[in-house]
Amino acid sequence: MLLRDFELSRITPELLKIEQPVPWPIYDEFGKLLMAKGAILRSERQKEILTRVGLFAREIQPDPESLIPQPVRFRRKVNPFAEFDELCLKLEEVFKLIEKDKTPNPGVVKKRVYDIATHLQGLTEYDADALLGAVHLADQFPYHVHHPMQIAVLSELILERLQVEQEVRLSVLAAALTCNLAMNPYQQRLHQQKQPLNDQQRKVIEKHPEQSRQKLEEVGVDDQLWLELVAQHHEKLDGTGYPRGLKDEDIRREARVLALADVYTAMVTPRPYRNPIKHKDSLKDIFTQRGSKFDSKLTLLFLNELGLYPPGVYVKLNNGELAVVVGRTPDPKSPLVASVKKPSGDLFLSPRRRNTGSQNFAIKSACNVNERIKINPATLWGIDAIRLSTSPDLSGVTDLI
Repeated sequence: MLLRDFELSRITPELLKIEQPVPWPIYDEFGKLLMAKGAILRSERQKEILTRVGLFAREIQPDPESLIPQPVRFRRKVNPFAEFDELCLKLEEVFKLIEKDKTPNPGVVKKRVYDIATHLQGLTEYDADALLGAVHLADQFPYHVHHPMQIAVLSELILERLQVEQEVRLSVLAAALTCNLAMNPYQQRLHQQKQPLNDQQRKVIEKHPEQSRQKLEEVGVDDQLWLELVAQHHEKLDGTGYPRGLKDEDIRREARVLALADVYTAMVTPRPYRNPIKHKDSLKDIFTQRGSKFDSKLTLLFLNELGLYPPGVYVKLNNGELAVVVGRTPDPKSPLVASVKKPSGDLFLSPRRRNTGSQNFAIKSACNVNERIKINPATLWGIDAIRLSTSPDLSGVTDLI
């Protein structure tokens, strides 16, 4: 035990008994051991000396709160998109570790997943709009890696808005990152499949929440909330979910958050057999199912947090420009955007910031997937990504021509 885990305290007479063993080691003020723990106190003279010059080392019990991993704090400028990609690589390594070694050292998987979760929290606090942009724009990772990262980012935004305590939040994010663990061997094949699912495939899908939970237990995860949320993340309020068909209050609130994030990100992700559903249509679909399949209050909070045009979405402006949403504002219909293509079809040399609250730059429509162009998202946000407070004043934003 290191010395910093102890606190030296002055001895008072009532703490020592003649002909009784001392309950702790006793030191002088310079740290020299005067009497070992368990040594017998033989005389009043000994007691007097120890009371006058002795100190005992009392072990300090750590504050339980201090043992809970906390969100990473960035003390320098970072590129959220590069950091997001790095976390995707780390999650991929966790999956490989589990696949390669069914029983890695106890606590290794748990520690690595918590590390990814706390870094995601730090990046969300650093620039939530950029992280939402990464959710919608990043496409270089396989679905089984990118999808859980999407779920985790969206879940963190909702948990932050709900002011959920860190211990619970950490379990939710860990569940988001690992909820489809048992599907990983099949995910890429299913993602590329153009035919409808057959009965056998549906059975595999319906069993994966419980199987994912079992895999996590096998690799030493003992966080019971994490495990429970993995098992519940596909349950629906009306009982049509799986694997257990739970209803209403039998489903944890945190699992309902995961379900919203999971469904939304699955809809906006392109598949070989369909284009991604437009973000506005995806949000509308979720809105119409509030109260039946999804929690009403959480659904409204989720939609309000994203806005009608979340960061990372491509849009057409009234003046004919193609733009990408880069920042949310208090008006969900008028986000801040970066125009990348002129009405003529030529690209801007560098993105142009536009305030869509202005009629000329108002959003005309969301874009289809074939209208998008490939661009480095860090370029859209710039070196110093624009950060908008909860009630920003956009009156002074200059529209660049």
